[in-house]
Amino acid sequence: MNIKKNIFILLFSLALFNLSAQVKPLNLLPDTTIICLGDSFLLKFSEDQVSKNATYQLNTSYGIIVNTKQFYIKKKGVYSIKIIDGKRTIFDTTFLKINEKPKIHIRDTLLCGGPIIVASKNKAYKYTWSNGEIGDQVKIDKPGTYWVKVNNKGCTLTDTFRISSGLSITPNFGKELLVCENEPNKILSVKAPNDVKFYWNTGAITSSINATKEGVYWVKSTSKVCGIKTDSVTVKYKNCECDVFIPNSFTPNDDDRNDYFLPIFQCDYSYFSLTIMDRWGNTVYTSNNVNGKWDGKFKGNPCPDDVYVYRIEAIQKGNDKKIVRNGHISLFR
Repeated sequence: MNIKKNIFILLFSLALFNLSAQVKPLNLLPDTTIICLGDSFLLKFSEDQVSKNATYQLNTSYGIIVNTKQFYIKKKGVYSIKIIDGKRTIFDTTFLKINEKPKIHIRDTLLCGGPIIVASKNKAYKYTWSNGEIGDQVKIDKPGTYWVKVNNKGCTLTDTFRISSGLSITPNFGKELLVCENEPNKILSVKAPNDVKFYWNTGAITSSINATKEGVYWVKSTSKVCGIKTDSVTVKYKNCECDVFIPNSFTPNDDDRNDYFLPIFQCDYSYFSLTIMDRWGNTVYTSNNVNGKWDGKFKGNPCPDDVYVYRIEAIQKGNDKKIVRNGHISLFR
């Protein structure tokens, strides 16, 4: 009787051994698979893991899937795969975890005369801003297009936003503005979004006015974003014709009468150059002083009576208008 019992135990042990030889757990899948909400994960096995003739069975919480070699999974839960590959049967499992994608939207806004703080409401996210900052808020002091990349446990989202300059709402005329007397339209203009309201001390409510007389002009602007801003400017008129009187001859004979070649100017200049040459192109006098004058000498020696060539170049202050004059001057002693 004991002999039969021992034989039965031996045969049962051999059966278990053969079964364990056929069923082999392999690390085909990670223990935990993480995806972002709305995405899916592809379960697919290469031929170096199992043969091409293998059959698959995927067990899910919502059913069993068969007759396919790859599976898209996107619901949270445990997934177990059974693969029959010839004489061996393989089992493996993975837990699909789903993380939410970050939710963020930064609105376009304006700079209103100083830096602004752009911030996110969720401090649990990780942030990378286009200017290199990594906190949940960033300080911006220049207009432009910016972006932020937000990371929530591996799920990322990039949001782009624009910062425009609200400085145009506050006029920046400076303390004083010089305009030409003969200019038909002496315009003071402010560029601003459509929702900005204006009020000038002239009573105008438009974005531009015509400064019809000298004096102080101020404007107040009201914006939902930047609030109330004011600025003022003093408008002065000037003669922009800038006529130049250039004599055509002079007599440097030391009689205190017409002894110098001296052009007369009516305007101020940021740049001035006077060059005088003889008939052979040799330079006999140069000056960058608007009040400079030629005494008819070259290197201390009197130049002979003759006709000389002059060239004047100048740039007016205020409007950068360039003036060029060329002509002839006769020297008589």
